[in-house]
Amino acid sequence: SRSEVIRDEPAPPEVNPLLADAREALERHEYPAALAGLDRLLASTPSDREGQDLRKIALYRYGKQQFDQRQYEESYRTLTLLAKVQPNYEDSAKLLQQARTRAIDKHYSEGIKLYRDEKLREAIREWQVVLEFDPSHANAKRNIEQAERLLKGLEQRKKK
Repeated sequence: SRSEVIRDEPAPPEVNPLLADAREALERHEYPAALAGLDRLLASTPSDREGQDLRKIALYRYGKQQFDQRQYEESYRTLTLLAKVQPNYEDSAKLLQQARTRAIDKHYSEGIKLYRDEKLREAIREWQVVLEFDPSHANAKRNIEQAERLLKGLEQRKKK
């Protein structure tokens, strides 16, 4: 009879369950769930390299998805988070700029539409969002001033 040599196989490294869950959520394109798990992981282990890398992937894909779904403000916010950790990630800088431009255009146009519908307060709110993205947007400033003058005039007429 020959004696068999029993070797101890090295145990596979343990995978943090938060990391595993985040990876699965990422594969299912459930970016908010993936990001929530990764944020919890990185809060307890900030130096987790794989967690950091997965977070960048999740932020990029989520920002791109939001952009494709014309959720420009949300895309801008998501891609801004990515820019804080890695400004040059893939084409995120270009995408971030496009999301900003489209958010401005969307709010500006919505303001014009509301103004034409004589919904002055709502129009002003839209143009104020434009100024949050671009404080030097001359047309938004001018439109706000004009709408505020009209509102003031209407209120004075009501008092008489």
